[in-house]
Amino acid sequence: DQLTRIQSLQAELEVRVIRDPLTGLLNRRFFDEALHKEVARANRKGMPITILILDIDKFKRVNDTHGHAAGDLVLEKIGGLLRAQTREADLAVRLGGEEFLILMNEINLDQGMKRAEEIRTLIENTHFDHEGVSLHVTVSIGGAEYPSSSTSIKDVMRKADQALYRAKFKGRNQVAR
Repeated sequence: DQLTRIQSLQAELEVRVIRDPLTGLLNRRFFDEALHKEVARANRKGMPITILILDIDKFKRVNDTHGHAAGDLVLEKIGGLLRAQTREADLAVRLGGEEFLILMNEINLDQGMKRAEEIRTLIENTHFDHEGVSLHVTVSIGGAEYPSSSTSIKDVMRKADQALYRAKFKGRNQVAR
């Protein structure tokens, strides 16, 4: 009985080490460690990786207007939506704050941008109920592909981040490459 309890606690600890407690998504530390393995796998298979970086538009306004509990609810629900919209082979990560990343294995940029648009539309059409108030948020998403955008995965992430800022600059609630 004690061995079963220890194994259960060990499994719970392993989850806490790699998961963001609010969103249930993988955390930045796990992603940083897993990234090189994913690149090695893509190189072995000769397949692309698409990186999407998502940011909740004007998230500070949610916290300032409705409080941090409302902001936490939005983050939690978006985490659930991202988990539901990604495949088991993908990595859905909370980078920090209101910024998320999805690493999609064996998906080229055209396919990735189609998925990004589906995710953007889903979030735009979702209402988050908090204390009788229906909250509405949108996201901007930037994408880039390894290795066609760059043979350096860090550069691919930088390009996805730059694409995210282009989406924001063009008016938010958009995807950009």
